[in-house]
Amino acid sequence: MPPAAVLAPIVIPLIAAGLITVFGLAGANIGRFAAGLGAAGSVLSLLVLWVAVRSTQELNLGALGLGSSVELRVDAVAFAFGLIVAVPATLLLGLQPRPWQDAAVATLGLAAAMSAVEAGGLVVTALAGGAAAMLAAVQLDTEGLDSPRTGWSLLLATWLLLTLAGVFLEVRGGTDAYAAVPVAGFTGSVFALFAAAALLASGLAPWRMWPSQLFLRPSSRAAGMTVVTLFPLGFYLLVRAYELGDGRYPGTGTQVGLAALGALVALAAAIRAQAAATQREFLGEAVMGFGGFALMTIALGTPLGLSAGLITLATAAALATAIALLPGSSGAPSVVAIAAAVGFPPGLAFGARVLGIESTFEAGDYLGLIGIAGAASWAVWMVGGTRALGLPAAGEKEKAKGFPRIAIAIAALTLIAGPALAAIQAVFSSPAQADVMSNQAGPGGSLQSVVTVSTVPPALTLFVPLLLLAAIAYFVFGAAVVGGSAKAPLFALPGGALMARARAAAEGAAMPDEYRSLLNLRALEAAAVAGRPVLWLGALVALAFAVTR
Repeated sequence: MPPAAVLAPIVIPLIAAGLITVFGLAGANIGRFAAGLGAAGSVLSLLVLWVAVRSTQELNLGALGLGSSVELRVDAVAFAFGLIVAVPATLLLGLQPRPWQDAAVATLGLAAAMSAVEAGGLVVTALAGGAAAMLAAVQLDTEGLDSPRTGWSLLLATWLLLTLAGVFLEVRGGTDAYAAVPVAGFTGSVFALFAAAALLASGLAPWRMWPSQLFLRPSSRAAGMTVVTLFPLGFYLLVRAYELGDGRYPGTGTQVGLAALGALVALAAAIRAQAAATQREFLGEAVMGFGGFALMTIALGTPLGLSAGLITLATAAALATAIALLPGSSGAPSVVAIAAAVGFPPGLAFGARVLGIESTFEAGDYLGLIGIAGAASWAVWMVGGTRALGLPAAGEKEKAKGFPRIAIAIAALTLIAGPALAAIQAVFSSPAQADVMSNQAGPGGSLQSVVTVSTVPPALTLFVPLLLLAAIAYFVFGAAVVGGSAKAPLFALPGGALMARARAAAEGAAMPDEYRSLLNLRALEAAAVAGRPVLWLGALVALAFAVTR
């Protein structure tokens, strides 16, 4: 396979975006057709690249400067995260109608996200990830400025932190390439920048962040694309950190801290979800819950934990796609999506969470307490899911049209795929784990082994016919409204109202009008363009003072 083939998963969406723009300017909207084909081409080319040789393929496009180069590569990690990003994007771009301008921007965002996944070094990942974030912000702003969105400053801070970490690695180790950075150069301070960028990139915090907020928008087009393309990138950085650190993070305390934060994120999301006002709000928090569970297991530093985390991320990507395609009315699709999200057996989420909690006990010592916290949050998710069945599907502002049959098919697939967890682990997560943890033996098991519970075969034989009958009934008789009466939540998040007020105050902060003249960017630009000698002389004096100090 020629090295230039590594460009295919990136170039094909770029070509599709170009065609969408050309035809759009000519008055023809081929957005959904061309964007869907471009995303599908990215998936197919990635499959061909990896399945054909099942080994790392690299392409160096030249030096970027100061020890950094534009290097692209497809290995097991890039393959896994490429599928997590591109498969949901293919469904959303190919199904959801959108103006040709939005379709072009969304397809460019997919190409940028794939560039971040295939990048061979930190700086290129930061540049591509920043481009993907900016394109996502453009989609959100174009669709509606008054709807929930993530701030531009937060997106910029994320990738600037990663760029700074890459610069430190270039200064200390001479390179920022994942496969070439000396282990001694990946110090605790550099990892702190790296981890902060990863957490911000995926919105992982104990309070409500953008991955759950976006699903409250009236339209789910931009929200779905933003979540499926940006949410996995932070976890991609955390997985690559193992490669930089020769299979481990610098210091045991960092692993414990990140794993504990993941358990806290999952628990906080569960508490908010069980008090949700609508099913869409509940499912939006479910994405954050998956993120918390994935962070908890990936940060453990064990092969089983990393493998379980990757499967959790794949499940989250599938559920995020289903949520984006759900209609604004209650019915069977919402019920199946809720069952899949809370970890109903024998679903994929059920198996991944069993493996994840098991991995905490496998790690030993006090890490088992983190597994107990994860199990407690899972119990809260079950309670919240039971309550969510009686909630309205969405609020008055979120009455979006959707694709109920596709949504129920995706959610049902995650439920049916649970008994195939061993096969998914063997072909999807274990190769990626082996790439970044080559010094540790991976989890055992074969394609025929059962890694969930001993009752999976009876559960499969009883549950699948029931699921098929429910699907047939839905297709024949249409969506039946479920519940519709809200029940009181089990408990409220401590300090939730105070946190909401503090967040609103921080987001609404602005400089008073009487002080804005002190920071008038337009006046500064006009003065700079005018080129008055006094301005340049003052700038020269200030620069000389700063240098001589």
